[in-house]
Amino acid sequence: MNSVLGYSVYEVGEQVSSSVLNKFAVTYDSVAAQVKCHCLLFESREILCRHALSVLSFERVTQVSPRYILERWSKNVKRQHTHIKNSHNEPMLEPRSKKFDELVFRSHNICEFASESEELTTILHYAYDNIMVEMEELKAKRKGTCSLSHKDANLESVNEL
Repeated sequence: MNSVLGYSVYEVGEQVSSSVLNKFAVTYDSVAAQVKCHCLLFESREILCRHALSVLSFERVTQVSPRYILERWSKNVKRQHTHIKNSHNEPMLEPRSKKFDELVFRSHNICEFASESEELTTILHYAYDNIMVEMEELKAKRKGTCSLSHKDANLESVNEL
């Protein structure tokens, strides 16, 4: 370890096999609360590597700098996908999320079975294509008939819906 005014350089060894030891240079700046490893895992995947974490532990750092805590790890993050559960889901989305979960579960089982052979996979692709066409047709049909006002509705149009 070399140290100059809060800036330290460590050499962290990692046993890869019984005969191979990889070494990584890790720099730690206690003033700026920055750590950087030669493996560049944080720079490429935005995850602190075990080498950097071991230096932070050695330096007795009890709180990691906020720059290393990404927003996507927060429980308060706004999700782009409505089917990902979090503590802030709107109650109206719950039935849809439940249906989604059931479909994913059933689809997973079907996909696992179909992936056993090329023939089964082809059958499933064909079925998915047909199902998508059928659902799109139903959705288009409903979209056209849902614009009826309550005055125009009769028993026949209600059954059609």
